This record gives sequence, structure tokens and C-alpha cells, in this order.
Amino acid sequence: MSRLNLRPARLSRIASSLLLTLGGLLALSACSDGDNEEAASAQQTPPPMEVVAAKAQSVAAWHTYTTRLESPQRVQLRPRVSGEVEEVLFTEGSQVTAGTPLVRLDKRPFEAEVKRLEAEVARGQALLTNARSESGRAASLVKRNLISREEADSRSSNAAGLSAQLKAAQAQLARARLDLDYALIRAPIDGRLSDARITRGNIVEAGQSILTTLVETRQLDAYVDISELTWNRDFADVAAGDHLPVELQLAGQDDFPFRGELDFIDNSVDIDTGTLRVGATFNADSPALRPGAFARLRIASPEIHEAVLIPERAIGTDLDREFVLVVGEDNTLTYRGITTGPRFGPLRAVIGGLAAGDRVLASGPAKAGPGMPITPKLVEMQDDGELKALAERISRLKMSETNKISQSNDQDADPLAEADRQAAGGRT
Repeated sequence: MSRLNLRPARLSRIASSLLLTLGGLLALSACSDGDNEEAASAQQTPPPMEVVAAKAQSVAAWHTYTTRLESPQRVQLRPRVSGEVEEVLFTEGSQVTAGTPLVRLDKRPFEAEVKRLEAEVARGQALLTNARSESGRAASLVKRNLISREEADSRSSNAAGLSAQLKAAQAQLARARLDLDYALIRAPIDGRLSDARITRGNIVEAGQSILTTLVETRQLDAYVDISELTWNRDFADVAAGDHLPVELQLAGQDDFPFRGELDFIDNSVDIDTGTLRVGATFNADSPALRPGAFARLRIASPEIHEAVLIPERAIGTDLDREFVLVVGEDNTLTYRGITTGPRFGPLRAVIGGLAAGDRVLASGPAKAGPGMPITPKLVEMQDDGELKALAERISRLKMSETNKISQSNDQDADPLAEADRQAAGGRT
């Protein structure tokens, strides 16, 4: 009886266990199906990648050269007379103007020489006055036959000789006065002084001893040698009067903060090196600009043209040509061959094969390839200010070209205005 009562309860427990096991299996199966669906969905979503939109920009070729700054005027200060240094009047490293007293020599020997020659001139003037008086009396006496013609000629010749001696003494006196003036040594030009090479008490030799050096610092020159090929390709029509903009960078600087103008083009090409020497002038307003400083010079070609800019890292190389991966309308990457131009910082100008607005894979073809679908993530072109700097340089080039055309029009208008004035009977 007890066994019969217990069997239904046992069967009930077994059935419950089977149901729980079946439910667990069904739940595990459902979870597994969900994970597979998520994995499949993840595999079907294209990977996100950064893309940039190509930007149209006016560009010009900028060529960079190394050089050293030079002062247009440099003077080694030497005395024009020999003597003892009595006093150094300048402060080392100071800025001076032309005519500023710098060194004074002992002037007493020069003053003594001036006084001696003044006395010599006074004596010569007295002798000449007496000789001319005697010559005049002789001319009167010879007419009355009171003295011989020979005596009269002798007195006249004596007066002429004394006149010549007086002129020689006067010339010596003028020279002595110059030497006295040269005893005070002055700055011949405006500029900045170096250190004093010779100090008080030393004897200096005329034209030999170097007292200090003086360089003009209001402006500085920079000269570079440009290859004949580059010049004929990018600067053939440039003249020194065009004042082509140039930029300068000192050692240790990241940008080109100093502005100048091209103002010298040599008259011939160096046949040994095949280069043409050109020079630019810079206003030395900044104390950082010093003669002898190492610098990099950047010169712009006057030829301005439109180009498309993209990041340099977006460009790949395929054997002998360059290419980019362009994102199509279906967000699939396609191969596009391009022709590149000059580089501007992290950007590169593309002069063929790409249009403004085309979406380009920013990271280049290193991790992707043609035909690959992606999820594009449009980002701004990182240029570190290069686009702004390029726009400013192009603006200066355009302004220079406008000024050149304006000057040319003015020169053409002058003959026309003169012709109109002549036609109007000479009236303005």
C-alpha cells in the first residue's frame, strides 16, 4: 500500500526534473543563437575609417635654400694717421650713427705741426708780398731804362717762385689740419659696433691697426645660388624690380617668421656650377637677425595655379606612380592615380587626378585596399596652420603681381599723357 502511494509522487518529481532540464537546454540554445546573430551582424558592418575631403587652394611652388645673413656694409675701423690712443669713446656692442666719435688719438703732435705750417705760410705770404712789390717797381724802372731788363725779369721770376712755395706750404697746412681732424676717429656709417681691439695707451699705425668693426644692421642681405634648370622653369620672367616675396627662418625655428623681397639677380650664370646667384633684403627690426647667422630662405615662384590639397599620409606609391583610395557613393574604396605637386607642411598639392570635395582615405592604403567597404568618418584636414600660411603667401604674391601691373600701366600712361599734352599745344 505504501509503495503504491509513493509511485505517483516519484513520477511527479522525475517529470519536473525533465522539464527543468529541457528548459535549460532550450535557454542555452536561444543564447547561442543570439550570439551567432550578433557575430554575423558584426561581420556584415564595414569597419569605420577616417576620410578627408580634398580642398581646392591656390598654390605656388616654394623653393627652400640655406644661406647666411650678410650686412650690406661692413667696416673694419682703422686709423688714418699714426699715433697713441688717448681715449676709447664708444661702448662695445652699441648702435651708433655716422659721424659719432669713437676713438681719440693724442692730438698734440698734430696741433704742433699745424702751428709750424701756419707760421711757414705766414712767412711765405710776407716774402711773396715783398717780392711782388719789387717786381712792380722793376717793371716801372725798366721803362725808364733805370735798370736792365734782366734785373726786372729776375725780380718777376723770384715773385713767381715764392708764390709757388706759398701754395706748397698752404697745401701742407691743409694736410696737417686733416691729420689733426683724423686724430678723432668717427663712425663712417650707421651700424652696430663690435668690441674694442685696441685700448688706451697703445700706438696705432695708419691704415694697419684695427680698432673695431662696424656693421650696418638696419637691413640684412641673404644670397643663394639657384640651379639654372629651376630658375628657367619657375622664375624665368622674374626681374629684381618685381620684389618677389621671400621668407626666412633662423636655426632652431619651426616656421618662417621673417619677410623680405628679392632685389638682386646676378648678370650671368656661373658656368662652373650652373647656378644663378640671387639675393634678398630683410629689414632687421628683430634683434634675432644678425650678420653671419645661418638661415633657410624660401622663395616663391610667381606662377599661381589652382590645386587640390590632401594630407601627405593619404598618398600611396604603386611602382612609378602615386595614388589615393577614394570613397565612392556606396562607401567602397576605389583606386585613383594622381599627379602630385609641391608639399606644404603635412599637405600635398594634387594637380591631376583628384577633384575638390572627393573623399580620400586619410590614413592611406596601409590598412585598406581597393574594393573594401568602409564606414566613413569624415574628419577635418589637419594642417598645423599651413593652409592659412599658404593663403597669406599667395595673397602677397598676388599683391606683388598687382603692383607690378599697376607700375607697368603707369609707365605706359606717361607717354600717352605727354602726347596729349603736346597735342593740346603744350598745355597740361
